[in-house]
Amino acid sequence: MSDGPDKTKINARRKRLSPDARRAQLLATAIDVFAEMGLERAGHGDISKRAGVSTPTVFNYFPTREVLVRAVLAEIEVLIDDLFAQISPQSLSVEDRILAMAAAYAQLVRDHPSVAKTFLKWEVSFDPDIRPLYLDFQDRVLDRLEAYVPNVPDRRTEARILYGSANMLATMGFDGTDPLVIQSYIRRIAAMLGQSS
Repeated sequence: MSDGPDKTKINARRKRLSPDARRAQLLATAIDVFAEMGLERAGHGDISKRAGVSTPTVFNYFPTREVLVRAVLAEIEVLIDDLFAQISPQSLSVEDRILAMAAAYAQLVRDHPSVAKTFLKWEVSFDPDIRPLYLDFQDRVLDRLEAYVPNVPDRRTEARILYGSANMLATMGFDGTDPLVIQSYIRRIAAMLGQSS
């Protein structure tokens, strides 16, 4: 009769990962945990439990909370950069560019819901260590969005409208808003900004 699970069999089933693969696994797990718990609450211990590794293993890859948070936020930024790479600011009309960006962003939200949820939680975090990181990121995104909106005297305001609309689009998707309502919302924002040009 056995006193419990055979640890040899359990360890044999646990696959050894290369350092790069382990870091990627822990980063993906961190994004999932941050999406659920928020950037302020989740930590190394939460990630280790979810990933099935020891807490010191997580610290080995992300030695401080700041390093961990920055790595997660950098991953979000990579996906946002990919979104910009899909649509040239010189292509199409303003309205069509915004429609194309909305479609690309909606796809990002569908494909990476934990990333989108982490981003939304990051946006409303006022933690003094996290907020400056968000504001820097927001400024970089707004700088890029200015190339996509109409060439008007206050392009920054137009970029902010588009930025805020993207966050509302993600929220509507998570809330289960009727797809027809979402499409109407997207068309209205695109038409409004398109008329500014």
